Amino acid sequence: MPSVPAVSVVIPTRDTLRYLPKAIASIGAEANVEIIVIDDGSTDGSVGWLADRCVADGRLRVLAGPGHNSARARNLGIAAARAPLIAFLDADDWWHPGKLAAQTRMHRENPRIGFSFTDYRHLTPAGQDRGSSFTFWPRYRARHGHRTEPFLLGDDALAQIYAENVVGTSTVMARTDVLRWVGGFDETLRSTEDWDLWLRLAACAPVGCHPDLLVTYLMQRPGNKSAKLDRRIAAIQMIGDRFRDGACDQNRSAARIFKARVCVASAELAEMQGRPFRSAAMRLAGLLRHPTRRAGRELFAVVGAAFGLLSRRQSCTGN
Repeated sequence: MPSVPAVSVVIPTRDTLRYLPKAIASIGAEANVEIIVIDDGSTDGSVGWLADRCVADGRLRVLAGPGHNSARARNLGIAAARAPLIAFLDADDWWHPGKLAAQTRMHRENPRIGFSFTDYRHLTPAGQDRGSSFTFWPRYRARHGHRTEPFLLGDDALAQIYAENVVGTSTVMARTDVLRWVGGFDETLRSTEDWDLWLRLAACAPVGCHPDLLVTYLMQRPGNKSAKLDRRIAAIQMIGDRFRDGACDQNRSAARIFKARVCVASAELAEMQGRPFRSAAMRLAGLLRHPTRRAGRELFAVVGAAFGLLSRRQSCTGN
Protein backbone atom coordinates (compact mmCIF):
# COMPACT_ATOMS: atom_id res chain seq x y z
CA MET A 1 0.00 0.00 0.00
CA PRO A 2 1.36 3.48 -0.88
CA SER A 3 2.47 5.66 2.02
CA VAL A 4 -0.43 8.03 1.29
CA PRO A 5 -3.48 6.22 -0.10
CA ALA A 6 -5.85 7.95 -2.52
CA VAL A 7 -8.99 6.96 -0.60
CA SER A 8 -9.75 5.88 2.96
CA VAL A 9 -12.79 3.61 3.21
CA VAL A 10 -14.51 3.97 6.61
CA ILE A 11 -16.66 1.04 7.79
CA PRO A 12 -18.33 1.01 11.24
CA THR A 13 -19.45 -2.44 12.36
CA ARG A 14 -21.13 -4.07 15.31
CA ASP A 15 -22.13 -7.74 15.15
CA THR A 16 -22.37 -7.75 11.34
CA LEU A 17 -20.05 -10.68 10.57
CA ARG A 18 -22.87 -12.13 8.48
CA TYR A 19 -22.42 -9.24 6.00
CA LEU A 20 -19.00 -7.71 6.64
CA PRO A 21 -16.91 -10.01 4.38
CA LYS A 22 -19.11 -9.16 1.39
CA ALA A 23 -18.89 -5.43 2.13
CA ILE A 24 -15.08 -5.49 2.28
CA ALA A 25 -14.82 -7.71 -0.79
CA SER A 26 -16.96 -5.23 -2.75
CA ILE A 27 -14.25 -2.57 -2.36
CA GLY A 28 -12.15 -4.49 -4.84
CA ALA A 29 -8.40 -4.93 -5.06
CA GLU A 30 -7.33 -1.30 -5.57
CA ALA A 31 -3.86 -0.92 -4.11
CA ASN A 32 -4.09 2.81 -3.34
CA VAL A 33 -6.86 2.37 -0.77
CA GLU A 34 -6.82 1.98 2.99
CA ILE A 35 -9.76 0.27 4.69
CA ILE A 36 -10.54 1.48 8.22
CA VAL A 37 -12.98 -0.74 10.11
CA ILE A 38 -14.22 0.57 13.44
CA ASP A 39 -15.47 -2.35 15.52
CA ASP A 40 -18.10 -0.99 17.88
CA GLY A 41 -18.09 -3.76 20.49
CA SER A 42 -18.90 -6.84 18.40
CA THR A 43 -19.51 -10.16 20.15
CA ASP A 44 -20.27 -12.28 17.06
CA GLY A 45 -16.71 -13.25 16.12
CA SER A 46 -16.02 -10.13 14.04
CA VAL A 47 -12.92 -9.29 16.07
CA GLY A 48 -11.20 -12.59 15.31
CA TRP A 49 -12.22 -12.52 11.67
CA LEU A 50 -10.88 -8.98 11.28
CA ALA A 51 -7.58 -9.93 12.94
CA ASP A 52 -7.11 -12.75 10.44
CA ARG A 53 -8.16 -10.48 7.59
CA CYS A 54 -5.55 -7.87 8.55
CA VAL A 55 -2.83 -10.46 8.02
CA ALA A 56 -4.17 -11.28 4.55
CA ASP A 57 -4.89 -7.69 3.47
CA GLY A 58 -2.33 -5.01 4.34
CA ARG A 59 -4.79 -2.26 3.41
CA LEU A 60 -6.98 -3.07 6.41
CA ARG A 61 -6.77 -1.22 9.75
CA VAL A 62 -9.07 -2.02 12.69
CA LEU A 63 -9.97 0.49 15.40
CA ALA A 64 -11.93 -0.05 18.61
CA GLY A 65 -15.18 1.91 18.65
CA PRO A 66 -17.03 3.47 21.58
CA GLY A 67 -19.93 1.01 21.50
CA HIS A 68 -23.50 1.74 20.36
CA ASN A 69 -22.63 4.97 18.57
CA SER A 70 -22.18 4.78 14.81
CA ALA A 71 -21.65 8.56 14.52
CA ARG A 72 -18.75 8.42 16.96
CA ALA A 73 -17.36 5.32 15.24
CA ARG A 74 -17.38 7.07 11.85
CA ASN A 75 -15.76 10.13 13.39
CA LEU A 76 -12.94 7.94 14.68
CA GLY A 77 -12.46 6.73 11.13
CA ILE A 78 -12.43 10.30 9.81
CA ALA A 79 -9.78 11.26 12.38
CA ALA A 80 -7.61 8.26 11.51
CA ALA A 81 -7.88 8.57 7.71
CA ARG A 82 -4.63 9.25 5.85
CA ALA A 83 -6.12 9.83 2.39
CA PRO A 84 -7.42 13.14 0.98
CA LEU A 85 -10.75 11.45 0.21
CA ILE A 86 -12.97 9.35 2.47
CA ALA A 87 -15.63 6.91 1.23
CA PHE A 88 -18.23 5.58 3.66
CA LEU A 89 -19.49 2.00 3.56
CA ASP A 90 -21.88 0.40 6.04
CA ALA A 91 -20.97 -3.16 6.98
CA ASP A 92 -24.22 -4.63 5.64
CA ASP A 93 -24.17 -2.76 2.32
CA TRP A 94 -21.95 -3.38 -0.68
CA TRP A 95 -20.53 -1.49 -3.63
CA HIS A 96 -20.91 -2.43 -7.26
CA PRO A 97 -17.84 -2.85 -9.51
CA GLY A 98 -16.36 0.46 -10.61
CA LYS A 99 -17.96 2.56 -7.87
CA LEU A 100 -14.75 3.63 -6.18
CA ALA A 101 -12.95 4.40 -9.44
CA ALA A 102 -15.88 6.40 -10.86
CA GLN A 103 -16.15 8.71 -7.87
CA THR A 104 -12.39 9.08 -7.44
CA ARG A 105 -12.20 10.21 -11.06
CA MET A 106 -15.03 12.71 -10.53
CA HIS A 107 -13.24 14.26 -7.54
CA ARG A 108 -9.94 14.33 -9.39
CA GLU A 109 -11.51 16.14 -12.35
CA ASN A 110 -13.31 18.66 -10.09
CA PRO A 111 -11.35 19.05 -6.83
CA ARG A 112 -13.75 21.77 -5.60
CA ILE A 113 -16.38 19.12 -4.87
CA GLY A 114 -16.90 18.75 -1.12
CA PHE A 115 -18.71 15.44 -1.41
CA SER A 116 -20.32 13.27 -4.05
CA PHE A 117 -22.91 10.51 -4.02
CA THR A 118 -24.40 7.91 -6.36
CA ASP A 119 -27.68 6.12 -6.86
CA TYR A 120 -28.31 3.00 -4.77
CA ARG A 121 -30.67 0.05 -4.74
CA HIS A 122 -32.95 -0.88 -1.80
CA LEU A 123 -32.88 -4.61 -1.08
CA THR A 124 -34.84 -6.46 1.60
CA PRO A 125 -33.21 -9.28 3.62
CA ALA A 126 -35.41 -11.68 1.59
CA GLY A 127 -33.79 -10.43 -1.61
CA GLN A 128 -36.67 -8.28 -2.87
CA ASP A 129 -35.57 -5.31 -4.97
CA ARG A 130 -37.48 -2.22 -3.81
CA GLY A 131 -36.08 0.12 -6.43
CA SER A 132 -33.46 2.83 -6.42
CA SER A 133 -33.17 6.07 -4.51
CA PHE A 134 -33.12 8.31 -7.57
CA THR A 135 -36.36 6.84 -8.93
CA PHE A 136 -38.07 7.06 -5.51
CA TRP A 137 -37.76 10.85 -5.05
CA PRO A 138 -40.09 12.65 -7.50
CA ARG A 139 -38.43 16.09 -7.37
CA TYR A 140 -34.97 14.63 -8.04
CA ARG A 141 -36.34 12.37 -10.78
CA ALA A 142 -38.02 15.30 -12.57
CA ARG A 143 -34.94 17.50 -12.43
CA HIS A 144 -32.07 15.08 -12.90
CA GLY A 145 -33.58 11.81 -14.12
CA HIS A 146 -32.40 12.39 -17.69
CA ARG A 147 -28.73 12.66 -16.75
CA THR A 148 -26.28 9.91 -17.71
CA GLU A 149 -22.95 11.58 -16.84
CA PRO A 150 -21.59 12.88 -13.49
CA PHE A 151 -22.75 16.42 -12.68
CA LEU A 152 -22.93 19.07 -9.94
CA LEU A 153 -26.24 19.57 -8.15
CA GLY A 154 -25.98 23.33 -8.63
CA ASP A 155 -26.16 26.43 -6.45
CA ASP A 156 -29.26 25.16 -4.62
CA ALA A 157 -27.70 21.83 -3.56
CA LEU A 158 -28.56 22.46 0.09
CA ALA A 159 -32.23 23.04 -0.77
CA GLN A 160 -32.36 19.91 -2.93
CA ILE A 161 -30.96 17.65 -0.19
CA TYR A 162 -33.14 19.39 2.42
CA ALA A 163 -36.31 18.75 0.43
CA GLU A 164 -35.48 15.13 -0.43
CA ASN A 165 -32.92 13.04 1.44
CA VAL A 166 -31.65 11.43 -1.73
CA VAL A 167 -28.13 10.72 -0.39
CA GLY A 168 -27.26 7.24 0.89
CA THR A 169 -24.37 7.01 3.35
CA SER A 170 -22.68 4.08 1.60
CA THR A 171 -22.65 6.07 -1.65
CA VAL A 172 -20.78 9.09 -0.27
CA MET A 173 -17.21 10.10 -1.02
CA ALA A 174 -16.01 13.32 0.63
CA ARG A 175 -12.91 15.43 0.97
CA THR A 176 -11.20 14.63 4.25
CA ASP A 177 -10.29 18.25 4.96
CA VAL A 178 -13.89 19.42 4.52
CA LEU A 179 -15.25 16.61 6.69
CA ARG A 180 -12.88 17.60 9.48
CA TRP A 181 -13.57 21.31 9.02
CA VAL A 182 -17.35 20.88 9.53
CA GLY A 183 -16.76 18.57 12.51
CA GLY A 184 -17.86 15.22 11.09
CA PHE A 185 -21.06 13.54 12.26
CA ASP A 186 -23.06 15.16 15.06
CA GLU A 187 -22.76 12.64 17.89
CA THR A 188 -25.57 14.26 19.90
CA LEU A 189 -28.23 13.25 17.36
CA ARG A 190 -30.11 10.02 18.06
CA SER A 191 -30.87 9.44 14.39
CA THR A 192 -30.38 10.88 10.88
CA GLU A 193 -26.93 12.26 11.67
CA ASP A 194 -25.91 11.39 8.12
CA TRP A 195 -28.48 13.75 6.56
CA ASP A 196 -27.34 16.49 8.94
CA LEU A 197 -23.74 16.08 7.75
CA TRP A 198 -24.66 16.13 4.04
CA LEU A 199 -26.51 19.41 4.62
CA ARG A 200 -23.53 20.96 6.40
CA LEU A 201 -21.21 19.84 3.61
CA ALA A 202 -23.60 21.16 0.94
CA ALA A 203 -23.59 24.55 2.69
CA CYS A 204 -19.85 25.00 2.22
CA ALA A 205 -18.77 23.27 -1.02
CA PRO A 206 -20.17 22.04 -4.38
CA VAL A 207 -21.92 18.66 -4.38
CA GLY A 208 -21.26 16.09 -7.10
CA CYS A 209 -23.59 13.34 -8.22
CA HIS A 210 -22.89 10.21 -10.24
CA PRO A 211 -26.20 9.02 -11.76
CA ASP A 212 -25.24 5.34 -11.97
CA LEU A 213 -26.61 2.78 -9.51
CA LEU A 214 -23.40 1.75 -7.75
CA VAL A 215 -24.43 0.56 -4.25
CA THR A 216 -26.88 -1.93 -2.73
CA TYR A 217 -28.44 -0.94 0.59
CA LEU A 218 -29.89 -3.62 2.86
CA MET A 219 -33.26 -2.53 4.24
CA GLN A 220 -35.26 -3.48 7.31
CA ARG A 221 -32.48 -4.23 9.74
CA PRO A 222 -33.60 -5.91 12.98
CA GLY A 223 -34.86 -3.82 15.86
CA ASN A 224 -37.88 -1.95 17.21
CA LYS A 225 -39.06 -0.24 14.04
CA SER A 226 -41.64 1.94 15.79
CA ALA A 227 -39.13 3.27 18.34
CA LYS A 228 -36.53 3.85 15.61
CA LEU A 229 -39.01 5.77 13.46
CA ASP A 230 -40.13 7.86 16.44
CA ARG A 231 -36.49 8.86 17.10
CA ARG A 232 -35.96 9.48 13.41
CA ILE A 233 -38.93 11.86 13.17
CA ALA A 234 -37.72 13.83 16.20
CA ALA A 235 -34.23 14.12 14.72
CA ILE A 236 -35.54 15.09 11.29
CA GLN A 237 -37.60 17.89 12.79
CA MET A 238 -34.62 19.16 14.79
CA ILE A 239 -32.34 19.12 11.76
CA GLY A 240 -35.08 20.66 9.65
CA ASP A 241 -35.22 23.63 12.00
CA ARG A 242 -31.43 24.04 11.78
CA PHE A 243 -31.32 24.31 8.01
CA ARG A 244 -34.75 25.71 7.11
CA ASP A 245 -33.61 29.30 6.56
CA GLY A 246 -30.59 28.34 4.47
CA ALA A 247 -32.64 25.96 2.32
CA CYS A 248 -35.44 28.49 1.80
CA ASP A 249 -32.93 31.16 0.78
CA GLN A 250 -32.03 28.87 -2.13
CA ASN A 251 -35.53 27.59 -2.91
CA ARG A 252 -38.66 28.55 -0.96
CA SER A 253 -40.47 25.34 -1.87
CA ALA A 254 -37.88 23.24 0.00
CA ALA A 255 -39.57 23.80 3.39
CA ARG A 256 -42.98 22.77 2.06
CA ILE A 257 -41.62 19.55 0.57
CA PHE A 258 -39.65 18.83 3.74
CA LYS A 259 -42.84 19.19 5.83
CA ALA A 260 -44.59 16.76 3.50
CA ARG A 261 -41.82 14.23 4.22
CA VAL A 262 -42.36 14.65 7.96
CA CYS A 263 -46.09 14.07 7.47
CA VAL A 264 -45.43 10.84 5.58
CA ALA A 265 -43.04 9.60 8.27
CA SER A 266 -45.62 10.45 10.95
CA ALA A 267 -48.24 8.54 8.95
CA GLU A 268 -45.98 5.48 8.80
CA LEU A 269 -45.47 5.66 12.56
CA ALA A 270 -49.23 5.88 13.11
CA GLU A 271 -49.72 2.77 10.96
CA MET A 272 -47.19 0.86 13.08
CA GLN A 273 -49.07 1.98 16.19
CA GLY A 274 -52.41 0.78 14.83
CA ARG A 275 -53.86 4.27 14.34
CA PRO A 276 -55.23 4.20 10.77
CA PHE A 277 -57.23 7.43 10.97
CA ARG A 278 -54.22 9.34 12.29
CA SER A 279 -52.20 7.85 9.46
CA ALA A 280 -54.80 8.95 6.89
CA ALA A 281 -54.87 12.48 8.31
CA MET A 282 -51.08 12.80 8.14
CA ARG A 283 -50.95 11.44 4.60
CA LEU A 284 -53.60 13.95 3.55
CA ALA A 285 -51.55 16.75 5.12
CA GLY A 286 -48.49 15.56 3.22
CA LEU A 287 -50.41 15.33 -0.05
CA LEU A 288 -51.70 18.89 0.32
CA ARG A 289 -48.17 20.18 0.90
CA HIS A 290 -46.58 18.25 -1.97
CA PRO A 291 -49.02 16.54 -4.34
CA THR A 292 -47.57 13.47 -6.07
CA ARG A 293 -49.15 10.40 -7.62
CA ARG A 294 -47.48 8.13 -5.09
CA ALA A 295 -48.77 10.22 -2.18
CA GLY A 296 -52.28 10.05 -3.64
CA ARG A 297 -52.12 6.27 -4.04
CA GLU A 298 -50.83 5.80 -0.51
CA LEU A 299 -53.55 8.05 0.92
CA PHE A 300 -56.23 6.12 -0.98
CA ALA A 301 -54.93 2.80 0.37
CA VAL A 302 -54.76 4.05 3.97
CA VAL A 303 -58.24 5.58 3.84
CA GLY A 304 -59.62 2.34 2.47
CA ALA A 305 -57.96 0.35 5.26
CA ALA A 306 -59.22 2.79 7.91
CA PHE A 307 -62.85 2.60 6.79
CA GLY A 308 -62.57 -1.16 6.41
CA LEU A 309 -61.48 -1.36 10.05
CA LEU A 310 -64.33 0.92 11.11
CA SER A 311 -66.83 -1.26 9.26
CA ARG A 312 -65.53 -4.41 10.94
CA ARG A 313 -65.76 -2.77 14.36
CA GLN A 314 -69.34 -1.72 13.72
CA SER A 315 -70.20 -5.25 12.62
CA CYS A 316 -68.70 -6.67 15.81
CA THR A 317 -70.72 -4.28 18.02
CA GLY A 318 -73.91 -4.77 16.05
CA ASN A 319 -74.22 -1.07 15.17
